[in-house]
Amino acid sequence: MTLSGVSMNLDRPTDERRRLQEHFSVSTDRHHEKWAELWDNGEFIPWDKGCPSPALVDLLAQRQQHTSFTAQDLVARGERRKRALVPGCGRGYDVFLLATHGYDAFGVEISKTAVKEAREWASDQLEIEKAASGQTLETDRWGRIQMVEGDFFKDDWVEAMEIDLRGGFDLVYDYTFLCALHPTLRRSWAARMAELLAPQRGLLVCLEFPLYKPIETGGPPWGLKSEVYDELLGGPMGAFQKVLHYKPDRTHKIGEGSDWISVWRRR
Repeated sequence: MTLSGVSMNLDRPTDERRRLQEHFSVSTDRHHEKWAELWDNGEFIPWDKGCPSPALVDLLAQRQQHTSFTAQDLVARGERRKRALVPGCGRGYDVFLLATHGYDAFGVEISKTAVKEAREWASDQLEIEKAASGQTLETDRWGRIQMVEGDFFKDDWVEAMEIDLRGGFDLVYDYTFLCALHPTLRRSWAARMAELLAPQRGLLVCLEFPLYKPIETGGPPWGLKSEVYDELLGGPMGAFQKVLHYKPDRTHKIGEGSDWISVWRRR
């Protein structure tokens, strides 16, 4: 039986979900330790898909339609590159993608192991891209790539990036970050996003996931609904205005048929 093309048994526990729930059956203030522990062990990282988010790939490719995402031409006009952030960046696939589109792209990750692996992956990927292009790759059109260790809710990682962030980030991409946080942290997540994004122009791009999963089934990942994003970010008193909301043609297999993209502009 299906609902809107989504298998109805997706919300049933799997061995992976049971293992994650058992791993995080500690007090919420220790969850950051438990994420780092999984990266350090390295043998159970089910959220790592080995490539950038297909939905983000497609969104950035539509620059003529969505000019707010254009970043490559700014330097030629003598302007500062746009800055993009991926919280919970993992091995940095989406950070690298954003850099190829002209953003100075930054990733923050709670795990030192993940940051090390992200830096190594980005370096290897750059060599692969150069070899595939016959060494004619126009990397001068690419932005800076930097991954740092830190707690998203604190400022240590901002200081480690050594950038002047008074203007704020131009784009933040959230895919599996909000759903990885305990629901008690969701309002703090929204407040931190508002703090980091540039007023009047900063964009928060959310791949809404996992919409198929009821919150009462536990987590991580914790179930979400589009209405949760609306409540946290929008409304008359919210810090953001929703400017796009659509079902992407492509996404990772686990979210096929249920994922949505929402784009929010900082008020």
